[in-house]
Amino acid sequence: MRWLKWLGVGVLVVVLVLAALWAWSRLRGPTQEQRAALDVLEAPNVFAGRNAFDAMWVLPYDVPDADIASVVDIDMRTLSDATLRAHPEPFEFTTQAARYPDLRPVLGAEGPNPCGLREPDCLDKVASAPEEYAALVQANRHLIERIEGLSGFDFYASRLPPDPRVPFPAFNLLGWPVTAHAVEFMQGDRMLALEATCRDLATWRRLGTRSDVLIVRMLGVALATDGYGALLARMLAVLPRDTPLSSTCETALAAPMAAEATICPAMRGEFAWSMGASEALPEMRKHNAWSWLVLDRDGFRASMAERMAPPCLEQGAALAADQRLTAVAVTPRVWRRFECVANSAGCILADIAGPAYTSYAWRAQDQYARLQLLATLAWLRDQPDDGTLAERLARRPADLRSPAREIMVTTDGRSLEIAQYDTSRGATWSLPLPAYLVESTAASD
Repeated sequence: MRWLKWLGVGVLVVVLVLAALWAWSRLRGPTQEQRAALDVLEAPNVFAGRNAFDAMWVLPYDVPDADIASVVDIDMRTLSDATLRAHPEPFEFTTQAARYPDLRPVLGAEGPNPCGLREPDCLDKVASAPEEYAALVQANRHLIERIEGLSGFDFYASRLPPDPRVPFPAFNLLGWPVTAHAVEFMQGDRMLALEATCRDLATWRRLGTRSDVLIVRMLGVALATDGYGALLARMLAVLPRDTPLSSTCETALAAPMAAEATICPAMRGEFAWSMGASEALPEMRKHNAWSWLVLDRDGFRASMAERMAPPCLEQGAALAADQRLTAVAVTPRVWRRFECVANSAGCILADIAGPAYTSYAWRAQDQYARLQLLATLAWLRDQPDDGTLAERLARRPADLRSPAREIMVTTDGRSLEIAQYDTSRGATWSLPLPAYLVESTAASD
C-alpha cells in the first residue's frame, strides 16, 4: 500500500509538472522573433494606381472592358460562397467570362509554339520559320493585344479567396507578346518592335515588384529578364549603335530600384493566403478537447510567420550590399521546442506547410543584378571606345554595379555575364554583346 501511495504521488507530480509546462507554453505567447515576424508580415501592402487582377482574370476571354468589373465581381462572390459551403469537398466552377468568345490559343502538334521564356534566342527561332510564326501571331493577335494592355496597370493584388481549390488566372499566357515582338522585328518593323519590347519590360518590372502573390512576383522576374530583357538585348545587338532609344526604352533600361531586389510584398500576401487556406485543414476545423490541448491557433500563426518572414526581415543593409540572403535554418524537431508543448499539432503543420522561401528571395536579388547588366549594355552604347571593354565596365555608374558581384566578359569575349544566387537555372546569366563592343581578339576567333 505504501508503494501504491508513493506511485500515486509520483503520477500526480508528473501530471502537475506537465500541466504547468503546458500552461506556461500556452500562456507565454509568441517569442520576440515571432512577434517581429508577425509585425512585418501583417503590415499592409500599399499599392497605388490600377490593379491588374481583373484584367488578368478574364484574359482568356474577349470580355469588353465595360463588362470586366461586373464579371469578376460575380466570379469572386461565387468562389467565396463555394469555398465556405463546400469545405472540405472539391467544387465545380465556371467563370462568367466563359459567356464571351474564347481567346485561348489552340496549338497544333506540327505547328510552331511560342517562344518559351527561357529559350536562348527567340529571334533565331522566328527566323527559322518566319511565315509559320507570323501566322501563329496573327491567329492569336487579339489575345496578344489584351496581354499588352496590362501595360496600363500599376500593380497586381489578388482578389481570390484564400483556398487551395480556387483556380489561378491564366498566367501561362502572359509570355505570348515575346514571340509577337520577335516576329515584328524580323518582318522589318524594328523600331515598333523595340518600343513594344521596352514597354512590356517596364510593365513587368512594375507589376512583378508591386504584387502580393509570389507566383506573379516570380513571373515578373522571368518576363522582365529572361523574356523581354533577353529579347531587347538581342535586338540592340542587331541594331546600329546610333539607333535612338525612346523614353519608354530609357525607363525600361533604367537602373533597378531597391524594391526590385526583395519579395517582401509578395510574402505578405503569401502569409495572408496561407493563414486563410489553413482553415480548410481538418486539424483546424476540429473543435474538441483534444484539439484544444495540441493546437494553439495563435501559436501556429506565429510559427508560420517565423518561417516566412526572413526574406522581409533580412533586408536593408544586406540587400544594399547585394549579400546573398541567408538560407532559413532547419527547424529543430517538435519535441525540442518549448513552444510546441501546448502546440504540437500547430508545430507539425507549420513544419509541413512552411517551406523555405529563400530560393525565391535569391531570384529577386538575381533580378536586380540582371537589370544592372541589361542597363550596362545600354550604357556602353553611348560610351567612347577608349580602353578595353573591361576598363569601360569599371567606369560604369555606381547604380549599375554590385558590391558583391562583378559583371564579367565571357571567355569567348562575345557576352557579358553575372553570377546568380539562385543556381537552379545556371550559375550565371548572360547577354550577347553587339558586334561593335566585341574585342578584336574575340571577333577574329
